[in-house]
Amino acid sequence: MTPKEELQLKEQIDRLHKNNGGDYESLLRQVNNRKKKIQLNVPQMLAAKSLASYLLLEWGRGTGKTTMYGYRFQQVITSMPRSTGLFIGPTYQFILTRIVPSLVQGLEMFGMYEGLHYFIGQMAPRGWRSSWGKAYQPPKNYNRYITFYNGTGAHLISQDVAGDGRGLNSDWIKGDESTLLSAAKLQENTDPTLRGTNKKAFEKSPYFGSRFYSGSTALTPEGQWFTDFEEKAEQQPDKINFISATCQWNMENLRKEYLDEAELNAYAHWVYEAEYLNKRPKFTKNGFYGLFDVDTHCYTNFNYSHYETHGNKIDCRGDGDLTKGVPLILGVDWGAAINCASVNQHLRSINEYRTLKSFYVLGSDQKMQDDLFRDIAKYYQYHDCKEIILFYDLGGNHQTGNTRYTRAQQAQKLLQSLGWKVRLLSNGMNNPQHEVKHAIWEAIFKGDHPNLPAYKMNKSNCPELYISMKHAKTKIGSGGEIKKDKSSEKAKAKVLRQHATDLSDANDAPIYSLFKNAYKRRINSNLGLRTSSR
Repeated sequence: MTPKEELQLKEQIDRLHKNNGGDYESLLRQVNNRKKKIQLNVPQMLAAKSLASYLLLEWGRGTGKTTMYGYRFQQVITSMPRSTGLFIGPTYQFILTRIVPSLVQGLEMFGMYEGLHYFIGQMAPRGWRSSWGKAYQPPKNYNRYITFYNGTGAHLISQDVAGDGRGLNSDWIKGDESTLLSAAKLQENTDPTLRGTNKKAFEKSPYFGSRFYSGSTALTPEGQWFTDFEEKAEQQPDKINFISATCQWNMENLRKEYLDEAELNAYAHWVYEAEYLNKRPKFTKNGFYGLFDVDTHCYTNFNYSHYETHGNKIDCRGDGDLTKGVPLILGVDWGAAINCASVNQHLRSINEYRTLKSFYVLGSDQKMQDDLFRDIAKYYQYHDCKEIILFYDLGGNHQTGNTRYTRAQQAQKLLQSLGWKVRLLSNGMNNPQHEVKHAIWEAIFKGDHPNLPAYKMNKSNCPELYISMKHAKTKIGSGGEIKKDKSSEKAKAKVLRQHATDLSDANDAPIYSLFKNAYKRRINSNLGLRTSSR
């Protein structure tokens, strides 16, 4: 089908719905009779031929996962009418903004169109329902469900909703960006659903009871469960098929410069090697944030009523952890290569300090600090408390040479012009000693210091900050003290700058300033001393 024919078809589908449904069956037959020729690359052909009950694709960026989504679902949909599956993502926001668009694109490649072959989050038009297929076990609510014309359906299951998927029956499971999924939640909530909805109808299908997971190589230890299946596949080849491939198998479908540009942007950094070449990183030992634990200190919390109302519009209204009436605490790190910030709130009533979201802009993208603060102000424009408490490193007290203001004052004036009240709380401060920052963080992570709050990070809203902290290393200073290894910020380090230590430094700034005195009181009391130093 030519692009012009694709456009004409979508216009026909739009006209059907403007006419309250119309004769969809004639258009459906017409489209289904059209033949589309899709050339699969070698990894795609291997995956397409797989009949294993577990199919896992460790495919680097650009390898052709979207095409494979379309092929796999087209096969499941047509061979198992009226079946029910689970489509699993780390968060419902991620499903709506990342996974579903890829699925829609992939299905179009194989001649299946939204609004004609299926609907997302709603039933088919009333006039179509008498001839529209119905699953053997249809949902009670279609808000988080995809329904297909022949009755096949898929529940959209989010791991950030406690127990989501429990109690359902399913015939197949699909998980995308699988290294972001929790293996424990898969085992507890969704794997037990593979009881089947109609064994007699589906028991001869190779897709009945199947699991299909895909993603690139894990960037954090929590995603290693996915790549661990490679060893399991060697032990159980009839049951598990693990295919590792890179975009080098798909270069004829990519821009000539695709891989070269990816390497240029990240050079030879471990993230480039992991995401494009499937080289699995060695995770940091003796890290600066060594007690930072994903299960203890991280969470995900979205307000899904916002996304159901506004679709893909991403702003603070979609965050379930933003507390009304509480100021935003910003930690900022400045520079020419990167300007970055963490956004936090201190909930004194429950003694909890939360990192809500991280932001960054890159000099290589021709972005400067004003762009950073505009992004923050736009994202939080609906927050009812227009107050920002700003912490930063020593560079914030220096003039840039472009204005008579310091960097911090420049940020303050910009935010004020956008309607925010801004307090600068790092004026005149020197940069803290690394050893003291390290000690404060360790005490916070341990959770046994009576004067320090519990720490939580919204990991889904802070992906770069999380990586920055998890991969920050320690080194020993000339006096034997613990220091943060800042070598990742050097050009020769070949590190994506948003994964270097800059973001972790930004997050350090408010933690140190807000809690250093509380931390010292505990230390000094153990020595029989008292201090009120600022």
